[in-house]
Amino acid sequence: MIIKTQSHQPKLKSKLSGKRKQIKSQHKQKGVALISVLLAIALCVILATEILSAQAFQVQRVQNILERQQAYWYAISSENFIKALLKKTAEDEDGIFNLDQPWALKGMSFPVGDGLIEGEVTDLSACFNLNSLYYPGIPDDIKTERIQLFVKLLDSLDVKGEVSNDDLAVNLYDWLDADDYPSGSVGYDGDMYTSLSFPYLSANSMLAHENELRVIYGFDLAVMTQLMDKVCVIPNSNQLSINVNTISSDNPEFLMAMLDIERDKVDAILAERPDDGFDNIDDFFALTQVSSLSNIAKIDKSQFTVKSSFFKLVTNAYLNDIKFELTSMFQLDDKYNVDVIARRFGGKIEREANTETE
Repeated sequence: MIIKTQSHQPKLKSKLSGKRKQIKSQHKQKGVALISVLLAIALCVILATEILSAQAFQVQRVQNILERQQAYWYAISSENFIKALLKKTAEDEDGIFNLDQPWALKGMSFPVGDGLIEGEVTDLSACFNLNSLYYPGIPDDIKTERIQLFVKLLDSLDVKGEVSNDDLAVNLYDWLDADDYPSGSVGYDGDMYTSLSFPYLSANSMLAHENELRVIYGFDLAVMTQLMDKVCVIPNSNQLSINVNTISSDNPEFLMAMLDIERDKVDAILAERPDDGFDNIDDFFALTQVSSLSNIAKIDKSQFTVKSSFFKLVTNAYLNDIKFELTSMFQLDDKYNVDVIARRFGGKIEREANTETE
């Protein structure tokens, strides 16, 4: 019996060892399967999160587009409102405009659903139209007068740049005129621009926006900063006229240049202007402060008026967190119908320029 028991002991140990290995192997397989399941679940969670995030971004994107589109239509509604307001004012006042009328109200704002519409209207006959410096077939004497007028405006604004104010005026004229030949001895036109390090052609046509001055030689960042909101561009128009009723006492430089007088004399004239403006231009020239000017005989009275045909509207439309900016220009015809002649989306550039490189 002893010998028989001893003969079966190694076999029993072998069986037990095999079972242990089998159990360990099964445990390892279960561990690998569990890890695989966990990895699969984690992958599904990651994919689901990415899908939900992408969907959320897409929903927000669509929402932003819809809100921006709604803000756009708010801005267009402001445009239509001003068109109607200008037309009614012109019809009621026989085309005479002044700063006491509703269109000239500062800080106009109208609450709308989930937003606000702000607007400000300016008369383009109350600022110097840069396109007026040239027109086809302009006589030499008129050319000289308009160039000198622009120089006077720059002087009244105390503009300081790398080139003289006379050169700035001549360079602007050459940019507008139809040929590629400079007018002054040091003027810029045609080949002068194509010979620059970054060459380009001169326009030889009217400006569409005041910012185009930036590509004309001499109108650098410093000059443009000084001219900010002091000049304007009437698209496709070389009109040169000034509405003495809509000149602001805060920006009298255009009237200073047109009358060729100092600031204190212009302030005295504007102080005598009625709150509701002059009924006709003869009343303006009948003012003692105007009729007594030493150079009154040399002034071209045809360039002075109490009527206006061109206006600019700047609209800010807000809807929730969306802001939409629109600039519109209007023209009134002889029957006081109002048309939009130009429209620009976006507002002023708000970034700070690098004065060392720009």
